[in-house]
Amino acid sequence: MPSEHRFADAHPSFVFERNLAAIFVLLGLLLAGLIAGYWLLVLEPSLRAEAESRAHALAQAQARSLEALFAIEQLPPAQLTTAINTRLDGILLLKEQGTKTPLTDRVVLEFDPQGVSLSVEHLRFERGQLHCPDSCFVTEEPLYHPRTHLLIGIATFYANTESLNALIGDVRGKLFWTGCGLLVLIGLGWLPTNWLLRRLRESEINLRRLLDVAPFPMVLVAQSQPLIVRANLAAIRYLNLEQGAHGYPDSAAWQRLSQNGLPNEDEGQCERQILGQQQRLHWAVVSVIQLSVSGVPHRLVSLMDISELKTIQQRLHQAANTDALTQSYNRRYLFERLREEANLSHREGHALSVILFDLDEFKSINDTYGHAVGDEVLTKTAEVLRQSVRTVDVCGRYGGEEFLVILPSATSETAFEIAERIRIEIGALSWPLNELRVTVSGGVAEYSGSTIDALLEAADRNLYRAKDAGRNQIVR
Repeated sequence: MPSEHRFADAHPSFVFERNLAAIFVLLGLLLAGLIAGYWLLVLEPSLRAEAESRAHALAQAQARSLEALFAIEQLPPAQLTTAINTRLDGILLLKEQGTKTPLTDRVVLEFDPQGVSLSVEHLRFERGQLHCPDSCFVTEEPLYHPRTHLLIGIATFYANTESLNALIGDVRGKLFWTGCGLLVLIGLGWLPTNWLLRRLRESEINLRRLLDVAPFPMVLVAQSQPLIVRANLAAIRYLNLEQGAHGYPDSAAWQRLSQNGLPNEDEGQCERQILGQQQRLHWAVVSVIQLSVSGVPHRLVSLMDISELKTIQQRLHQAANTDALTQSYNRRYLFERLREEANLSHREGHALSVILFDLDEFKSINDTYGHAVGDEVLTKTAEVLRQSVRTVDVCGRYGGEEFLVILPSATSETAFEIAERIRIEIGALSWPLNELRVTVSGGVAEYSGSTIDALLEAADRNLYRAKDAGRNQIVR
């Protein structure tokens, strides 16, 4: 710089050096005052606010992981208690990278006895020891049932602030000695300043690493548009994030998720399908919280994969509603659908009919040819029913050798025609045993606005009339 060259070439007097030293002393004092004021009024509060914001974000994410335990249906209280204890132990084992300081000192759970199926002695859980009773970041997070979305309890998290307090205390001391050094060594003042800036950058990086220690995907998104500012390693893998053309992480999975709409803070959380690796769709619970990073509003999006839970739910639903032998709907599901169709028919005034089939002489088939042949007869009969009914119709195994067909918007005449067609198709089936001949009888009834029990009794009476008339026929 020109001033530096002039200083090197000139021969200043003692007065000039004294004045220059006084100027540098004043500048040093001013700089020291500015640094101290900036630390006390801006930097320390900002560090505390950002650390507290991240502690709250981590607490909410941990609360969502606790809520996920209640998504498993019919989990015994003992297993649920064990799962909660295991999850709490896992939360307390999370440590800050580098210092190995626990992120959470203590967790307290209090459940509503009306909202959970836990024993009275297990309505309150406490884990961990409180090392910072006066300075811990305490977050009270409500717990909602993932299926009913009703409040089931409160989770209180005590975030460890040892690293933050150590950093603040360390920087305070260094600033003091830096101010002293500025007064003594004005010419070398840039050295501690440079050191301070480097430490501040390192502290910001260390705080941002709190995201990376989370075992589930988390992304920091701009408030105004769905641009990912930062993502942890779990999110990079889960969303297949890569550097986009605009310079921010991006992927087809993130584009689809953002286009479907992220929940706002009032909505809490929602379930979304995410396109994963090898074009596989995953289910995830998405939650969003608003937070400020360096004074700029952002959204912290947390994802929790529930694909395995969805698969289990589908299997349980199929097992609960399907007959194991014929792979048709079972009696429970038929009654549920018939009740729905009856209510719809009552409200809208639509017709509704049912057909109750019964295999003729089925006991004789079992006794003569064995139960294996009987099972094959039941399976083929169910297959004929599925292929013969309309797409809006519902058919299944009513019990034993009886099958029920529910026909929405069908009069008894239409139901009779369909039943006749099914009867003829079953009678025309070919079997490995040439002497085996299978026929069915059926009873048709139309809903008249009474109860479904009355409807089924009417169909059953017509079925017995068909049996009494010689079998292999339909009566309405």
